[in-house]
Amino acid sequence: MIDESILSRLRARNLFVSHPIPTLGGGVWVVKPESVPGNCIQGTRSGLNFFIDVPPCPNSDAPMLKLIHDKDKWLVDGWDCAGDMGSADFVNEWGTPEQALDDIFDFFFGNPDRVRAKESYQRKRKTEEPTKAD
Repeated sequence: MIDESILSRLRARNLFVSHPIPTLGGGVWVVKPESVPGNCIQGTRSGLNFFIDVPPCPNSDAPMLKLIHDKDKWLVDGWDCAGDMGSADFVNEWGTPEQALDDIFDFFFGNPDRVRAKESYQRKRKTEEPTKAD
């Protein structure tokens, strides 16, 4: 489980934090609501549908991240692709929660390069998808 003092720092930046997810070892999803200024992918909407989260997860215009505390490591997980990691996916390992939070804040509110890389990857994937003939 992640200490509430760490989660409250995410909420203080207006980020949505899910309930602890057992399959993530008590880690959480971190979501930037579309109403919050910051790095985004125009025309994209995402979100989670957890019926036990109150308030419910808002719509988002940015990729979602996972924050995981595993023994002495803090992981910021931006792995979106199924199977192998995509070219814009990442899992950053940190030694302190402060470093992990700084990474999350940078992703959503700082240098836009990682969000732009995800946008570029999504655009590329859409153009490579086969289309169905009627």
